[in-house]
Amino acid sequence: MDASHANPAPGADKAQTGGRRRLRAWVRRAGETANRLASSKVARTLVTLAILAVAALLIRGELASTRFADVARAITGTPPWAMALCVVFTAASYGCGALVEWYALRFIGEPQSFGRTAVAAAGSSALSIAMGFGLASGTAARLRFYAFAKLNAGDVAKITGLVSAAIFITGLATLGLAGLCDLGAISARLHWPLWAVGLLSALLLGLLPGWFLLLKLWPGHQGRALRGGGGALCLAAGIGNWVFQGGALFVLTARSLADFPAVLSAFSLGALVGSVLGVPADLGVLDAAVLGSRTLGAAHQTAAALVIFRLIYQALPLILATGALMLRPMAKAARRIAS
Repeated sequence: MDASHANPAPGADKAQTGGRRRLRAWVRRAGETANRLASSKVARTLVTLAILAVAALLIRGELASTRFADVARAITGTPPWAMALCVVFTAASYGCGALVEWYALRFIGEPQSFGRTAVAAAGSSALSIAMGFGLASGTAARLRFYAFAKLNAGDVAKITGLVSAAIFITGLATLGLAGLCDLGAISARLHWPLWAVGLLSALLLGLLPGWFLLLKLWPGHQGRALRGGGGALCLAAGIGNWVFQGGALFVLTARSLADFPAVLSAFSLGALVGSVLGVPADLGVLDAAVLGSRTLGAAHQTAAALVIFRLIYQALPLILATGALMLRPMAKAARRIAS
């Protein structure tokens, strides 16, 4: 063996250690910079505007040959039963979200009645969707809606983190499930081979066990992780939340049921990307994904369905949630006056 290899030169270890330290310092500085950008209102605003600009260009291309009158006729021509089903599926979706939140409360050791949890969860979700940046806006909204439970900021942050993780994991799994249910159509739209779509879908569906690992490793609550099948029920409710959301949009175009997996995959993809990027109400991102997929028929029919979906699924709950926040202090003041 060469002596130079057997006996490293003096200071070599220090040089290597210094290199590792410099690398760690570089990684730390990059992380701090990324954190500052993520917490900067200016940076978030610029990112949101850039995303909206790109989405607007994509939507403009899809609607280039569509007239406003065609969209208006499609809106007024939507069957009443389709709107009624959209309302039912919207309620079912928010109900599934409430079940996820009810489990999160029990998991952190702050159980509440399902009725009060459902009201708080629906209101928080409606406000969080409208404001974007789900972790921050969801925590702020829950602090107001869970005032009755006297939860501290740490508990509310835990609830928001658990609910967001469950919804994100089940969203990816729903995207994978939809892909497996309609490999041919999705493969044709993406121009991917069947095996590639199938493999990606299976990988996404395979993320579900990660939820149980998260519960098992959650600090301070490991003992509650797998008791009574609550974690599995939470996953089922999370998937139900996504399926009913996609269903609320799907029924507005009266398409064949065989088209639902492709619609659900486009919807899930747009909503997930919009959520990750923090876009308020997934504005533009969801629309571009659904319009670009061409899964809901002609462009004017898809645009009409998106308008009605946003009114029923997003605007109506937002109005109710805002009203609830305004009425609560008024009711408290009235009780103080009466007493």
